[in-house]
Amino acid sequence: MSENIFKKFASEKGVFKDERVLLPEDLPGALPHREKEINEIALALRPAASGGKPENVIVVGPTGTGKTACARHVLKQLSEYSQRVLPVYINCWGISTRHGILNKIASSLGEFVPRRGIATDEITERLADVLSKEKRIPIIVLDEIDRLLASQYGEEKVLYDLARANEVFGVGVGVIGITNSEEFLSKLDPRIRSSLAQREMKFERYAPQELKDILHERAKLSFFPNTLSDEVIPLCAAHAAKMGGDARIALSCLWKAGRAAEREGVAKVSEAQVRAAFAEPEGIDMEKFGEMEKKIIRVLKERGELGSGELYSALKTKETDRTVRNYLTRLEKLGIIETKEREGKKGKSRIIKLK
Repeated sequence: MSENIFKKFASEKGVFKDERVLLPEDLPGALPHREKEINEIALALRPAASGGKPENVIVVGPTGTGKTACARHVLKQLSEYSQRVLPVYINCWGISTRHGILNKIASSLGEFVPRRGIATDEITERLADVLSKEKRIPIIVLDEIDRLLASQYGEEKVLYDLARANEVFGVGVGVIGITNSEEFLSKLDPRIRSSLAQREMKFERYAPQELKDILHERAKLSFFPNTLSDEVIPLCAAHAAKMGGDARIALSCLWKAGRAAEREGVAKVSEAQVRAAFAEPEGIDMEKFGEMEKKIIRVLKERGELGSGELYSALKTKETDRTVRNYLTRLEKLGIIETKEREGKKGKSRIIKLK
């Protein structure tokens, strides 16, 4: 009988000691260059440790600047320090309705709520009842909080519920809202904004040296010693800096290069493997798109934002303008691209870019 293929893989020493450290869901023990931001979030939440009302915080900044990681890091430490808090993490891309968010909070408290057939007001009543007995302070992280404003059904009302939690639930609730949109607060109803944004924090893009420091820290945990060529980390950091100071891109490049080295069966990650990792857009599963959609994504990655006419020319396709517009509409609905109007000498034109 032939040897089990996975047993064979296990006996081969690759470059990775623990590749999970490079993945987005990993929560590192240390977050270089975010000590100030961590401290500020912790100060806002500190009253909850003794049963008091925490301050609500709105965290704003570009993708890959450590917003979510810092919030999760502080919540982890707070829940380890005090049994009085109940951390609840919600990504509003996945749960974007008032009913869904209140349901998630209830289920975190151990309260079973049917997904259908129960009114939102009844969930609110159940939450108030449970919280009055639990005597715990929920800290709700609403990642991608701006998604609640995109609905035509007024889902942002849940922000009003949480902002006036003392009246609704009879207990103080802390909210950490995380968004890439600098316009988010200006779009909020003033009644919500005054209570929800008790403290606003801005996360700046990482500088090239800061990205190098982050990669060095993660590389110590994820790779065996002497498995990275000298140019690998500087190259990953430079690429991520060029793409807007996004640490996720830097980590993804390093992970992809390491995976390439393992597939090729080599003992060291090289510059060539890093450069190959640049080829595909970051954070986009290209397999679920058709050829024309892939082509649009690759052109926008390579060229940045383009006018609609410039994009059509760059695609060099025989498809009609209308067909291409249909592809663009689908990509925009999926949140892959975004469009905006620009005033020019010849009037308005449409600008298209990756989101």
